[in-house]
Amino acid sequence: MNQPKYIFIVGSSRSGTTMISRVLNQHHLVHTFKELHFFSQIYSSRKKDHISAKKAIEIMNVLLMRQEFGLFQNKNKNKFSKISNSILSVNMDYTYFDVFQKFIDYILLEKNKKIACLHTPNNLFYLQDILSAFKHVKIINMIRDNRDVLLSQKNKWRRKFLGAKSIPFFESLRSKVNYHPFITSYSWNNSINRTNLFDGNSFFSFLKFEDFLSFPKEKTIELCTFLEIPFNEDMLKIANIGSSTENDSDEQFIDESKKYKWKNGGLNNSEIYIAQFISGDFMKQFHYKKQEFPLPPLGVIFYAITAPFKILASLLLNLGRLTVFFDMIKFHKTK
Repeated sequence: MNQPKYIFIVGSSRSGTTMISRVLNQHHLVHTFKELHFFSQIYSSRKKDHISAKKAIEIMNVLLMRQEFGLFQNKNKNKFSKISNSILSVNMDYTYFDVFQKFIDYILLEKNKKIACLHTPNNLFYLQDILSAFKHVKIINMIRDNRDVLLSQKNKWRRKFLGAKSIPFFESLRSKVNYHPFITSYSWNNSINRTNLFDGNSFFSFLKFEDFLSFPKEKTIELCTFLEIPFNEDMLKIANIGSSTENDSDEQFIDESKKYKWKNGGLNNSEIYIAQFISGDFMKQFHYKKQEFPLPPLGVIFYAITAPFKILASLLLNLGRLTVFFDMIKFHKTK
């Protein structure tokens, strides 16, 4: 039996990673953690692999705080110092992964669960490190129609006003500025280009968002078979929250209407054309059909002209997150 201890759900942002994490959280063996951004914000900023006990306790405090309050609620981290000191020894040096594993073990013990589900989408940029550091890992790569990803990213800034009240105004602004059909399409490509390296391995599985919405029970059974855990019907009872176009709902069901929403409007022809032009090869890989255009829409010129300015504005609003960008560059240099 090859049951995992760690399940990593990765993919391009807005591809259904959170929805699948909620499905797995309904399982009696699995606990889904909040989006911790450990790899992209803590591990990626490391200057050396080994750290002092003091630094380890600081990191543990941050992880406990994020697990308790979420990514955007920067409460007093020191309130967790007593717990951190009970988990870690002040007389030892640690690696970043040591701290992360001890944090996971502590939460699993507290929740009386055996398997950790981690669904931060950009963990896909650190899969080589994850596979080197952790044993008993399985990876689920969510794939969603790139035009629906564009639509969701375009409206992501609205999440604060559709139920996610804890999101700061600056984060909503950042989401609005980050959207551009060129940027989002290349990001979608890059996520698949990265994870295609692992396709064919027994620890790795693609899952199309649309397939899951069309056949939720069948796909959940397949997922359980891949993870080597028993299926139960309660896994299909999840709240419908997290949409960038609709208000959150506590109704518990799998909402099939969330697939191919781009066909109902929200993207103009230029955005659709750009997405298909940039991502055509990967769309073909996952059998997404293109909308036909006799000629490129004129709006493509506007998006081409504005792209450099949007990239600059996005960089300025994401200065604290540039480590992910540099890790992407290092990946392309070494592969």
